[in-house]
Amino acid sequence: MSSAEFYGTRLDEHWRGQCSVTSLLVKGKAQSDVTVARLIGGPGFGMVAPVPPEEGYALTIELIDYQKGELWLGGRTTPQTDLLRNHSVFFDLRNGVEAKLEDPFDFLHFHIPRQYFSDLAAASGVRAIDELRAQSGQGFFDPTMLHLGMAMLPALERPTEANRLFLDHTMLALCAHIAGTYGVAIEPRVLAKGLSGWRLRRAKDLIASRLDGDVSIAEIAAECGLTPSYFARQFAEATGTTPHRWLLKMRVETAKRLIVEGRLSLAEIAAACGFADQSHFTRVFARETGATPRAWRDHLR
Repeated sequence: MSSAEFYGTRLDEHWRGQCSVTSLLVKGKAQSDVTVARLIGGPGFGMVAPVPPEEGYALTIELIDYQKGELWLGGRTTPQTDLLRNHSVFFDLRNGVEAKLEDPFDFLHFHIPRQYFSDLAAASGVRAIDELRAQSGQGFFDPTMLHLGMAMLPALERPTEANRLFLDHTMLALCAHIAGTYGVAIEPRVLAKGLSGWRLRRAKDLIASRLDGDVSIAEIAAECGLTPSYFARQFAEATGTTPHRWLLKMRVETAKRLIVEGRLSLAEIAAACGFADQSHFTRVFARETGATPRAWRDHLR
């Protein structure tokens, strides 16, 4: 197993046992899966297992201030500055990374293979990024990156409820922002203006047919003959919501129909509509309708 496969797809094993790790895998094409995790540790953690050189980047978003520690890139001591709450930090993993953590820490950690950026660029008809204009280990404040990162926290708190559409859409937005701000912009190659009627119907039908959320933005965009980032923006303009929110809406509408038919229990409806469990079903249904499934059913009766 290569170092990229070990660190990228088994991030929890790299850190687990010494600190609290919650991680999610965002599926990409071959060799381009992205991992997002939250890592929490107390003081005196010590040396982190070395990350051998690989073709990828690590991005952290600090959730608390961090001050005391050491960093080595390619075996050379590298200063760290401004590792403050809400700040972001890049690490170019081609150098190999070693670190010693002394202060308590709590941060979001993204492992992004360079191939993920290359796939985004190829889908958008632009040149892939060669470098990121950011110095490894130096903290900086980026409000967009912070907002997108914080959007991942609920998914990490309830990983069984995080569906692929949400993770894929958020990661696409994050990496497009990174490439556009710190590298070569990933701007869509415009193949069509807006979402025509058939494209919008096809996108909605595909989402409705996969209520478990096991469909990616790239897959839907390909069905519509559009690039992923262009499709995501145009879908939001056409519907007023994201593909992920549309999926939740379709789940609730399907649940309403099944409740009216009266043949299934609420637990069976939750499973049929792609919810992680009945608790997840109740929270989403109540948020969308203002009433729990049980209260909505009782009102009908």
